[in-house]
Amino acid sequence: MSKKAGKKRRQKDVGACDVTRDRVRAHFLDGQTGPWARKLGAEPSATDSAPSTDAEASASSSSETAASAASRPVGPDYSVRSSIDIVADPVLHAISTRRSISKLGPETPNDADLRELIHAVSSVADHKGLKPWRFIIIRGHDRNRLGEALDEAGNVQRKTGEINEKPLRAELLLALVASPQDNPKVPEWEQHATAAGAGHLLELALWQAGWGVMWRSGNLTNEPAVRRLHRLKESELLMGWLYIGAVPERYRQRLPNSTRPLPDPEQFLDTL
Repeated sequence: MSKKAGKKRRQKDVGACDVTRDRVRAHFLDGQTGPWARKLGAEPSATDSAPSTDAEASASSSSETAASAASRPVGPDYSVRSSIDIVADPVLHAISTRRSISKLGPETPNDADLRELIHAVSSVADHKGLKPWRFIIIRGHDRNRLGEALDEAGNVQRKTGEINEKPLRAELLLALVASPQDNPKVPEWEQHATAAGAGHLLELALWQAGWGVMWRSGNLTNEPAVRRLHRLKESELLMGWLYIGAVPERYRQRLPNSTRPLPDPEQFLDTL
């Protein structure tokens, strides 16, 4: 396939993806999530097209036969149409629509809600089932304590009455802590990956439940003053904080017209 033809094909795929993405994002306008996806899944997909005629199928088959194995590009075979519908499936729907929300409303999930969501994400891939992660709830004045710890870690001197407002950008913060366990078959890096996976799954779960999330960290995250505030053990690693709150209405209204493209998935796939 020529570069020009390949470019045209990618442009066509992006157009179909845009249609799907617009339909998926529309759930922010009426606040629906899972039920909305199921209803939409019952509708004809925007990417559905009329089935190929026998002549088209024959021509395609002949073209494939004419091409020698040596002339085929090395890599995955995308000639078979996908059966995946990211609009109808609520899990894929949450994954494909997730966005980091930097400015959050004051409403937050309660602690009971957090417990249920964390219970759900405990299914994260976890070699030997070590559960090498935990979360710390930070609300109210505890956010000011975090700001003071960050100032101490950064050697920041403030005027009387001034405070570090960074931890105040959300009413609820969840600190994610990687807590590796001793196991000769599971190296520390793998347990850190599991902890990060739990954090990302919780982001998705919160998003699907209607909450906005921003995962923040920084160079001071594991400085002594910050680690001391979170009562970390020597073996533990603070992986940052999930800032959680309501998705502002202005963002809900702007989302359907967002032009942020999803990356080309082909860049992440290859064969041996």
